[in-house]
Amino acid sequence: MKRYICGLLLFLVGCAVLGGRPGNRKELTDVVGDVLHQLDLAGEIVWVGLRDTAGKETASTLAIEEYILSGLVREGVSFSISESVPSTWPDGLIPWEEGASAGQVLGGQLAEDGLWAYLRLSLVDGVQGDRLKVAVRGVEMRYVEDEVAQRARADGKGDEGLPIGVELHWVVLRSEGDIRRPVELREESTLREGDQIQVRFRLNRDAQVYAFLFSSEGERISLVTDEYRYSGLPYYGPGENSWVTMTEPDRVYTAYFMVGSRLLEENATEFFERLDELVEQRQVDRFVGLEKQDATLVEFLQRSFVDALPIRVMRSIEDVTLDRVETFVYGDGTRIQSAAEKWNAPVIVRALSFSVQ
Repeated sequence: MKRYICGLLLFLVGCAVLGGRPGNRKELTDVVGDVLHQLDLAGEIVWVGLRDTAGKETASTLAIEEYILSGLVREGVSFSISESVPSTWPDGLIPWEEGASAGQVLGGQLAEDGLWAYLRLSLVDGVQGDRLKVAVRGVEMRYVEDEVAQRARADGKGDEGLPIGVELHWVVLRSEGDIRRPVELREESTLREGDQIQVRFRLNRDAQVYAFLFSSEGERISLVTDEYRYSGLPYYGPGENSWVTMTEPDRVYTAYFMVGSRLLEENATEFFERLDELVEQRQVDRFVGLEKQDATLVEFLQRSFVDALPIRVMRSIEDVTLDRVETFVYGDGTRIQSAAEKWNAPVIVRALSFSVQ
């Protein structure tokens, strides 16, 4: 009768993590080597595989599994690979057939959590199914993503379809006397003349980023220049202590924040000409016709990709997942707290439209 070893549960937040320079194979080799060293393996081992938290094989688990098998060879461990393990493990638990093995069973789970991934291996008794040892090690997600991307390129698939994780903060400050206080920015909200806006973000993979404001009068204001940004670093737009000040009342602005392996590229000029046409023809007028504006952006983004990718402009509050709260301290001493919006997709397009009075 098949049983399941309840050894793979949620990871502890306080487990050790790896930091350091940009990802490469040495980092993943070191992480896997440390986990295997913690287990201090001896005797005959049956390897049953690595899965994600849903019990499924993914590009990430398959990549890390190769490192584990190589690590077992380097450690001189005698092992065999089970051929009877299902590709999906119910509830993410290691499958174990009672009496199927007289040795020890080794399996694992790779949990992806924002900017981090956690590798957990469990060693269990092959006769009784009792868990013997558990080892956990964290690694920055960018190392895993880099490895998956390299393998995709080697297979001729490229990295266009790989998801990019983003933590995004919209920060708006309003001055009232000598005090500057934060103001919530949401779809169709109203800001005041003099309010200041800034974006702050962090990526889990290197990617192209561009953010700008587009007004109902056709004005374009850059928030983040269209450039390549690196994973794990904090970025600010227009700067850490710089802001875009709302100086034109009675206008509607749309803030667009975009992330992808590539964005508008050589299509940027034609894209903005098309937006200007929509404004001149009054197809876009304040909050009316914004769906045409969004559709135009998606059309031009799609031109940059060889294969069609699902690209959607995300405006609804229902699309937003809030992540951890961070505290930001500015040069003038202003201190605010902000919960990051958490996004994960091959191409991310976040939009917010608001008026200024």
